[in-house]
Amino acid sequence: MSFLIFDEAFYLNSNPDVKQAVPAGIIKSGLDHFIQYGLKEKRVNVSPFYNEEFYLQTNPAVAQAVKDGNFASGLDHFIQFGETEARSPSSLFDEQKYLQRYPDIAAAVKSGSLSSGLAHFLQFGQTEARHGTPFVESIYRGAYPDVDQAVKAGVLKSGLEHYLLYGQYENRTAVFQGDSGINDTITGFGKDAHIYGVSVSSFPYYLGTDQQINQSYWQVGNSQPNEVDVLIGSPEKDTFSLSDVFDRKMPYYGRSLYAQSGDNDYALIQNFEVGKDQLVLVGNINNYQFVPTNGNLQVYIVNNYMNTPVNPPELITILSGVNSADSITNSLAFSVRTLVTY
Repeated sequence: MSFLIFDEAFYLNSNPDVKQAVPAGIIKSGLDHFIQYGLKEKRVNVSPFYNEEFYLQTNPAVAQAVKDGNFASGLDHFIQFGETEARSPSSLFDEQKYLQRYPDIAAAVKSGSLSSGLAHFLQFGQTEARHGTPFVESIYRGAYPDVDQAVKAGVLKSGLEHYLLYGQYENRTAVFQGDSGINDTITGFGKDAHIYGVSVSSFPYYLGTDQQINQSYWQVGNSQPNEVDVLIGSPEKDTFSLSDVFDRKMPYYGRSLYAQSGDNDYALIQNFEVGKDQLVLVGNINNYQFVPTNGNLQVYIVNNYMNTPVNPPELITILSGVNSADSITNSLAFSVRTLVTY
């Protein structure tokens, strides 16, 4: 039985009674408590990389087995079988995508050298800057030099570790991304999450020949035909971006993501809170049409460069649970003035 998913600090912070019992000498450690009691007591908050609700929802057979009493919890199943069966433990880590992205790791898992892609990521991948989660490491470390220095000094494994432990509670901005050309489900979390359904990277911008601006800029990939991404907001402030523009000061035009193949590619946005969250578009409000449909709000591009009509209008996003076009106005932001579709 592997307890690789177990995170001592996370477990203690999630279980104050255990946290008090350890220094009092009643129990040796959080892991010791979890093995002896916690697993049977259905204490499932053992790691930021495991989510009981997600695991049971994505594995209905496991949920039924838990209901039937065959397992104490979904976590019990994951520890015994799920990890080596290539099941994803939460929306934060996608086992299959990690193995697809890194053939060397997939080969190591296949040969038995590693129990899973998750095992590699937790032990090595974070410090190797491997892309294992929707969290964009390069942007976070570029935006916060103190975090970058702590990682380089070995105080932290990664920017993600800092964000999980501290940053998400300190109003630090984090970017969450999907993969261009792949149908993704991306969930943001923290107090200021920026969510993209496509790939996003960070790089330094150079002015002239030898003067470097000490700031990171974002480079946004493009959605592909027939790409449908699900972007899920948190209870806190979220920014959902449908713009390929990464720097509002430099370009004068930009393209909208999901304007590739009519109504066959779009972003389905869930948990959008009007008045709190923000939807970033390209151009201005006259480029778009907002159509309430079955309790949701569909957003179409109707005009592009030089006010040229788009015929037929292009669906780019559906805001789930938003049923008023007027309510969305104050939640819109525009990255640049001019929208082009080509």
